[in-house]
Amino acid sequence: MREYSKISPQFWIGNTGKQIKKLGTEAQLIALYLMTCPHANMIGIYYLPIMFIVHETGIPFEGASKALRSLSEVGFCSYDPQMEYVWVHEMALYQIGKQLKRNDNRVRGINETIKNLPNLAFLPRFFEKYKDIFYLENLTQTPSPLEAPSEPLRSQEQEQEQEQDKKIFMSGKPDADPLCEKNSELKTQAHEVLNFLNAKTERAYRPVDTNLKLIIARLKSGATVMDCRQVIAKKTREWKSDAKMSEYLRPATLFNATKFEQYMGELVQLKEETQ
Repeated sequence: MREYSKISPQFWIGNTGKQIKKLGTEAQLIALYLMTCPHANMIGIYYLPIMFIVHETGIPFEGASKALRSLSEVGFCSYDPQMEYVWVHEMALYQIGKQLKRNDNRVRGINETIKNLPNLAFLPRFFEKYKDIFYLENLTQTPSPLEAPSEPLRSQEQEQEQEQDKKIFMSGKPDADPLCEKNSELKTQAHEVLNFLNAKTERAYRPVDTNLKLIIARLKSGATVMDCRQVIAKKTREWKSDAKMSEYLRPATLFNATKFEQYMGELVQLKEETQ
C-alpha cells in the first residue's frame, strides 16, 4: 500500500474539477477516493469492486455506482464493470510526472505493472496516452497473476491443509458445475458475497468462475446470502490476525462443500458484522 498520493490543485479549479463539482459532493468524494485509496497505484489502473468504495467511503452502493458513472461521463476515469478495474485518466501524470528518462527505474516498474494486468477495455487508450512519455513497451496481453497465481513456498502444515482440500474436492460428493445453468440471480448473489469477502478481508479475489461457482453451489444447496456473509464475518474475526490461518480466508476454503457446512454449524448471530 502506498504511503501517500499527490493531488494537483487543478482538481479544484481545472475544467474537469469544475465539472465534478457540478456532479455533487458524493462524486467529489469518490473522485478524491480514487486518487488516494489504498488499492491505487502510480499508473492509476487498479482492481476496485464497487463494494470497496461502499465499505471505505460509507456511500451506499447505488450512490457509489451513480457517481462512478458520472465521473466516467466527464472524462475523469473509466471503469470496466466486467473486470471491476478502474483507470483514473490523469493519475499517472500526477503520481509519476510528465516525462521520464528512458533509464529511469520507474519505466521498468510501469511496464511490469501493465504486463500483469488482465485484458481491460481501456488499456489501448492508456497505451496511446502514455507510450511516449513513459517509454511503454508494445502492448501485449498476458495472463494476469491473479488469474494464474504461482504457488508460494508453504509450510508442512499448510501443504497438509491444501492436500486435504484437494481430497475433499475429489471425494465422492463433488460440486456440480452451477455456472453452466447461467442462473443470473444466483450469479448476482455470488458477486455480492465475493465483494463482501473482499471488503472484510481486504483482499482482491476476482469474480472468475473458479471463485463464483463455489459460492453458487452453496447458494443452490440452500444457503442464503446472509448465511454466507455470517460465515465470512465469523471466520474473518477468528483468522484475520493469525498469519497462518488468514491464508484460508479464501473462496476455496470458506465455500468448500464440507467445510462450509461445518462453519454454518458454528454460527451465532452476527448481524452487526454483516450489515
